[in-house]
Amino acid sequence: MARVVPLLFAAGFAHGIDMMKYVIFFSTVASSVLSAAPDGAQLFTTNCSACHILDQMIVGPSLAEIRGLYDGKREDFVKWCVAPRKKREGVIEMPSMVHIGEEGLQAVYAHIMEVAKGVKIKKQAAGDPFATSSVYAERPQVRRIFMPNASPAAIAVALDQNTSLCWDAGVCRLRYAWTGGFIDGYPYWKSNGSSVAAIVGTVKYTEEKSPFGETKNAKFLGYSMKDKLPIFSYAVGTQMVTERFAPLKESSGFQRTFTVTPTPSSALVLNFTKQDGVTITSDKGTLEGTKLTIAPADAATFTITFTLK
Repeated sequence: MARVVPLLFAAGFAHGIDMMKYVIFFSTVASSVLSAAPDGAQLFTTNCSACHILDQMIVGPSLAEIRGLYDGKREDFVKWCVAPRKKREGVIEMPSMVHIGEEGLQAVYAHIMEVAKGVKIKKQAAGDPFATSSVYAERPQVRRIFMPNASPAAIAVALDQNTSLCWDAGVCRLRYAWTGGFIDGYPYWKSNGSSVAAIVGTVKYTEEKSPFGETKNAKFLGYSMKDKLPIFSYAVGTQMVTERFAPLKESSGFQRTFTVTPTPSSALVLNFTKQDGVTITSDKGTLEGTKLTIAPADAATFTITFTLK
């Protein structure tokens, strides 16, 4: 069964937004909705793997080195992650991981101690340290990182080698999708979280607002993972909505599967953004331009296909 991962963000400077409200909001969601113990491996992959690999320093020290420094010192590890400081010349300062929470950081610690047991440290490879991270090149890829034209609660998702998207948990909707590559995290990491990642490729579809219309009362509830891809969960009024994305197999674009609970009592109307080079189709309902009308009997689950030229 897919496990829900809470999305928490620490205070920062990007976009001039008061980040602490995101910490409070997502912490409340985590405590009220989620009860499963933190998954240290999943938390490490999402938050740490771009900068730390098993046996070699890239952006930050290897897991083998971290194990040597903190074996038997769990509380020191947690304190460092919450309030890191610059230790080495010429190395990017680590941003605070306070958003993971103490229990989550303890789970990350246990994961590192286990996987790095008996591992020998290799010499750092030459060249761009971000480019040498094999984890960063994996597909699919989910990365919580500050993104252009999005709130600090952005989530970057590489569906495959060609198609990626930015989903914004702050406003519970898709922001945009692009083709050609994923993201360059160097501007973000170099600025210690005060800048945004760069898009690698060309934005092909930008969604101006939620297809559900005005969603000022929308509440993000976290996301689960299935087949290494996220399923976003949020509430719009009294209805629970999930969105799952998948790449198209034979062309550029993506499928977007919605579930709506409880089933609406009247026709569900969704409005998508009209954009040149984008073809939108649906397996349910009637599509007039970019306006989709779905009968209550078909609104429990439906899939929209976005083909990008």
